[in-house]
Amino acid sequence: MGLRSVGDVTRGQMDTTGFVVTAEQAEDVVSTAVELEKSSLAEQDAELAMAPSSGFVGGVCPHDDHLYAARAYVHLTERITAPIVILIGVFHAARLWDLENALVFDSFQAWHGPWGPVAVDPMRGMLLGSLPHGAALVDNSMHCREHSLEAIVPFLQHRNPDVHIVPILVPYAGWEVLSERAGELSTALADIMRRNQWQLGRDVAIVVSSDAVHYGPDFEHAPFGTDAAAYQRAVDRDVDMARTYIEGPIEPAKLESLLYTLVDREDVRTYEIPWCGRFSVPFGLELLRQVAAKTGLPDPEGHLLRYATSLSEPELAVTEETRNAGLGKTAPSNLHHWVGYATLGFTVPTASTEGPSDVDVVGEDIF
Repeated sequence: MGLRSVGDVTRGQMDTTGFVVTAEQAEDVVSTAVELEKSSLAEQDAELAMAPSSGFVGGVCPHDDHLYAARAYVHLTERITAPIVILIGVFHAARLWDLENALVFDSFQAWHGPWGPVAVDPMRGMLLGSLPHGAALVDNSMHCREHSLEAIVPFLQHRNPDVHIVPILVPYAGWEVLSERAGELSTALADIMRRNQWQLGRDVAIVVSSDAVHYGPDFEHAPFGTDAAAYQRAVDRDVDMARTYIEGPIEPAKLESLLYTLVDREDVRTYEIPWCGRFSVPFGLELLRQVAAKTGLPDPEGHLLRYATSLSEPELAVTEETRNAGLGKTAPSNLHHWVGYATLGFTVPTASTEGPSDVDVVGEDIF
């Protein structure tokens, strides 16, 4: 851990180079990203007919270095207004534990946030107590080896200083298991929400962590080559997958198709296309769909808010003080090594709300 945990009380931070640590760093990064995206966010609000106080019921958010991806984060995190956020994360290190099929919870009371600890909501214990044997485990060491959720916490805390989280990691699993786990967890979550008269979006939101394609020889994935034309083809493929499988009403068949586009159907540990959210996205969005259904709502609809890459715009222009305090990059970004970011937000359709006709897609013509 770059920032050590305080026993089992407060989880520290694994990556203290790619992600902000202090309040000063966080204010600089998030405020700069919001300012750069200000006009796009306003246009997005108008297209989605969202009032300033309204929020998405859920979404998909990147977790790459803040200097590369912060502008993509804010398109979702600035519209997560619910005070409790269920965070569904990638478990990159699942292979070290040979773990599959069981959701991973933690037992920390809080997670490090730049403005102070971010509390883990007591709902976690109720969810765990409702899940069948073998569906989940509790392991702080596993959570401390994973960066996919800590990346998003500062942005949520910036939007709502009092936000509570419930962090969950998703290891290897096929569609049948992911769907089964989503059913089990959604039943428990929907029951809690009904008893408290909570609503999706207003009281609880579900945020899924995932970067899109990891492209280049370092990732053993460069099917189009490594020149400018190859970059464009890979970007087009990423955008097409997001629009085909994630935009529009959540449908189990689309999520299953996404999973088996990203991994080998016969061996889910084998990538076909290296999106790191190959398990978190299908699980998290099926969880969102089932919670909506079990609380009397129609299927949430996804909107591609922004597509970007680590190449599509310059690094975030933060202050020298922020960089001197330790914020930097954990990997290079060039035509031989780059990462995609697909940010999506989900709304519940109503008679008076229509989805956007266009989206803010960048990174398609940078040369």
